Amino acid sequence: MKRIFTKALCLVCTGALALSLAACGGKADSAASSMVSSSALGSASDYDYQNFNYSDGLDEKGYWEGIRALDYVTLPEDFASVAIKRSDVEPTSEEVEEQISDLLSQYSSTEHITDRAAADGDTVNINYVGSVNNVEFTGGSAENYDLTLGSGTFIDGFEDQIIGHKPGETFDVNVTFPDGYSDSTDASGNAVKLSGQKAVFTVTLNYISESVLPELTDSWVADNFGSFGTPNNIYTVEALRAYYQEQLYTSNLNTAVMDHLLENSTFKSIPQQVMDYQVNQCLNYYSTLAGYYGYDLDGLVQNLLGYESTDDMLAHLESSLEDYSKEALLYQAVAESLDITPTQEQLDAYSDYKDTYGQNYCTMVALMDAVTSTLTSGAVVS
Repeated sequence: MKRIFTKALCLVCTGALALSLAACGGKADSAASSMVSSSALGSASDYDYQNFNYSDGLDEKGYWEGIRALDYVTLPEDFASVAIKRSDVEPTSEEVEEQISDLLSQYSSTEHITDRAAADGDTVNINYVGSVNNVEFTGGSAENYDLTLGSGTFIDGFEDQIIGHKPGETFDVNVTFPDGYSDSTDASGNAVKLSGQKAVFTVTLNYISESVLPELTDSWVADNFGSFGTPNNIYTVEALRAYYQEQLYTSNLNTAVMDHLLENSTFKSIPQQVMDYQVNQCLNYYSTLAGYYGYDLDGLVQNLLGYESTDDMLAHLESSLEDYSKEALLYQAVAESLDITPTQEQLDAYSDYKDTYGQNYCTMVALMDAVTSTLTSGAVVS
């Protein structure tokens, strides 16, 4: 349950909507992506996103290098003691139960089903071998692969053709690779073109997986969370619910305070350095994701996100990227105003990620935690 970079990634990624689309293979809203757009962000080709580093442009304090945030942000007078209505941040019982359900799903066991046909939404275990013009290609084969039907993980039409088949059956799935799909190779290393090509996958359905949730009892809670790693060890269902009640309340309060500051602060402008950081991180993220799915960048945003091009995606995300830039500046402005620095404990919480993200980025995340803690403590809840 340890939080990693959730808050910081919200500031430097492309937004919850775009991230969720990428994760589930969905497409952008058709009305929003029906035509190519342009924006002040320019073209993706204007950015060196392939060489993006999370700590680029950040100093050892976790500040934007060479930038005094208070030169760009005027904070509201009540920023250190924001008034919040308790009814706006108190979590509902439904929200707490949703957390409990998510927890139980993390501890679920798997049962293999072999006596019925696969249906939409099932997770199936399959073997498959793909070929184009009767030539098998690298990356087109796998054994014991778990695939959730309807997830959009595979190219259009693949998952649909598994529905209705029973475990033990072997059958062909016929699909067409979308334009922009990267080339592959055959067993001899010769290039095999995939973009726009028809392909046949011979699929064997091994079994259907069904999740079985554990029963929520005091005994189960004690066995799994008796030593929770926090000051409040948890031994009963009641204590577990109380823990989530507290965590959700704190999260809601953090969000309410930050929303108030964003709505009531005045932004003179956004430094180009901060905006460029957001764009480069966005493009680097999707470029990496494209390679994972076997696309080039334009192929990914067209086929999985539903935009006309990468430039079109940037245009539609311009407002979100501006919002994340403002929030990033706001954290630093508060830190400058109140002379906030992260504690050693807050810094240590991210020490395992220094090699991946760089020390300065990890310090920025710890600084955000310190600012959040200060603002939440100062909030007046009534």
